[in-house]
Amino acid sequence: MSGDRPEPTEDETFDDAFDRLFQIAYRSAFRLLGSREDAEDVAIEATARAASRWKKLLPEPDPWVTTVSVNLSIDLWRRRSKASTLDPGGTASAVHEYDERRIDLARALGRLPRRQRDAIVLRYFADLTEVQTAAALGVSLGTVKQHTSRGLSRLRRDADL
Repeated sequence: MSGDRPEPTEDETFDDAFDRLFQIAYRSAFRLLGSREDAEDVAIEATARAASRWKKLLPEPDPWVTTVSVNLSIDLWRRRSKASTLDPGGTASAVHEYDERRIDLARALGRLPRRQRDAIVLRYFADLTEVQTAAALGVSLGTVKQHTSRGLSRLRRDADL
């Protein structure tokens, strides 16, 4: 893990991990959504899902929570996009409040194959190293490098990043 975050342990309780997991989920959601309120809603949902699966997530719940947070954020963008096309006069104004680059990124992430998206989310949203990402995904280091490289190339092309 990066920074001064405490490392998760196999006997860590959900209550002990809640603050850390909420911050991880919030940061990931905010990077995509740009809204504190939406990021909080996504973080609450992601941590609630982690609570219901706690024993399965140990000893490394952080990557899972990050991935869920990003996926929930993408789902929120999809719902808003669909709503804005169904009701262009009403909902569209709420969508336009967001930074266009975040919209492009959310859409591009949503179009990536799952493994590429997971690798990018863990590397750049959860700030995991390539080795940590490989462990979290249960794949080799070379596979992480391949998925990350291909995913970033596609993101650059699709989102004009």
